[in-house]
Amino acid sequence: MKKLLNIIIAACLVGLSGCDAFDDLLDTTNYSKYDTSSFPKNQKDADQIITSIYNRLGRIYQEPEQASIFVANIASDEMFGGGSTSNTGAQGVDRLMFDETEGFSVAWERYYQGVFRANYALSAIPGIADELFDNIDIKNYMLGQAHFLRAWFNWELANNFETFPLLTATETVNEPRTDVESIYESITSDLVQAIELMPAKYGYSTESGYAGRATKYAAEAVLARIWLFYTGFYGKTDMFGVSKSQIISYLKDCRDNSKFGLEKDPREIWPYTNDYSNGSNFDTDFNTYASKNKLHWVGNHSKETVWACHFSMVTQDVSYNRMGEYFGLRNSASSPNDACYPYGIGYTNGTINPNMLKEWASDPDYGFNDKRLWGSVLAVDNAGEIYGGGHGGNWMTGQPTELATHKGNDSKEVEKTMFHNKKYIVSTTYSDVSKSQIYKNFFYAYDGFSGSNSNQYDNRNDAIYVRYADVLLMLDELEQSTTGMNLLRSRAGLNPYAAYSFECLQKERRYELAFEGIRFNDLRRWYPIDAGKIISQNQVGAFIEYRGKEVAGGYKEIPGNGFEKRYKETRGFWRISNTQITLSEGVLTQTPGWENEITDDWFFGNGDLPY
Repeated sequence: MKKLLNIIIAACLVGLSGCDAFDDLLDTTNYSKYDTSSFPKNQKDADQIITSIYNRLGRIYQEPEQASIFVANIASDEMFGGGSTSNTGAQGVDRLMFDETEGFSVAWERYYQGVFRANYALSAIPGIADELFDNIDIKNYMLGQAHFLRAWFNWELANNFETFPLLTATETVNEPRTDVESIYESITSDLVQAIELMPAKYGYSTESGYAGRATKYAAEAVLARIWLFYTGFYGKTDMFGVSKSQIISYLKDCRDNSKFGLEKDPREIWPYTNDYSNGSNFDTDFNTYASKNKLHWVGNHSKETVWACHFSMVTQDVSYNRMGEYFGLRNSASSPNDACYPYGIGYTNGTINPNMLKEWASDPDYGFNDKRLWGSVLAVDNAGEIYGGGHGGNWMTGQPTELATHKGNDSKEVEKTMFHNKKYIVSTTYSDVSKSQIYKNFFYAYDGFSGSNSNQYDNRNDAIYVRYADVLLMLDELEQSTTGMNLLRSRAGLNPYAAYSFECLQKERRYELAFEGIRFNDLRRWYPIDAGKIISQNQVGAFIEYRGKEVAGGYKEIPGNGFEKRYKETRGFWRISNTQITLSEGVLTQTPGWENEITDDWFFGNGDLPY
């Protein structure tokens, strides 16, 4: 029977989230009329299929409370749930709880859509004759991308739910959870095949059609990331024939041959340094942190971005990065103003744990000489008063508060620490030199970008999964060297480490990769049993304000259901949707630690904050 391919091709009709270079693939052809007798038949068709897989990446960020970067940030000891009393999703994630029975329903669906599309690509593209491609390298590159993307979506499923039905074909089946070993064996196999198939010449590129796509070097870096988690969390010495020495070899190949590399200043990777917000594109100076430090955003597709979710600049595209909105600031008018410029408005989720900042600022190996501290952290309101001698301590004495006149919205904010994440925060711009209007998102000022002047829909900055800096740090960890760390320390304005130690490596990863969704799994792989206890100890008692008033005793956990307890029950994995279990007629079972729906041990609702 011929099978209609609507589900495969629909993404190519409504917009692409792979990268800007994919925009030229949009056309008016009615692909919904294609079936397996006529599609795919050539290189263009194969490329449409590959592009449709990338499309699933960006759709996850429509619901950022289910996106892995957001979730890992909130669940770690770097951030609190924050927000208002109604932001129970983020507050629940912060406590390894959840605010509704559907669990990560959108993420589950998008991951499986990506797997399905990759399975289709791997079954269909090999049947297209080699001579119908410009050359065999292009065909192999497409197949390598399909293997990589299937591995990536399966890793996201494993990272979220540990086990799940592993699907390697497009047939509709009703399967129970696959065991851990089979899942990681499949992921390993796909990534090794991706490395072998994708030609080495496709490294970092800004060339149309290649910018933002996966490469063999991305596969090497992702395999290393997963290898470190698998061997650490599960106590293994290798991963299905891939040894430590092989991972080192892959990372060195990525380091030396990929054309990826470090940007000159780590702050310029992040969009708050863009030239609209700082005034450069208007030939003026808007007196921002970025302009004072002469910072200029390197833009999406940075040479340091080894693997990321890229968002199309086609404004009607339904894929956009809502993390900036969720991490955005609040004020009583819910609109950007001079007091919060150049940062935009949102839900104030992910307020930064001040205990972490105290450690960072007080560490003689780091401190305020580290460019990355205030380059990553936005201080607002009376932060200088609170942490420069008030109840929050005195570690910030003499340090400026970047937005001292931004008072937020005390009637709403429930876990206010005066600190916010600058790496993923919506950024605004004045419309012109006269500052006659503030655009809700700086992307709206781009030539040819006709968005909706929205702090939500216009956000198109990369969601970065693996940076070149992480490649260097993974290599240091495996080789017990300081080479990569010292490159990063020099870039940050710090003195080199004289010798390797695990403590130094841990600190460098913590501060270089802060607020990028890395810390949670680092703790889980280093301390698989005690990660929950460590996170709890690092958070409890930290200074917070609840609706304008300091909380006596600081940040608190849910009585009788603290983070350490929830971690022991869930091991850091998440609940799947009840709908999926129902659809499977009970073949699919719930993630351990999330079964007790009747007693609501995992349920977090409005009013459950212990303040």
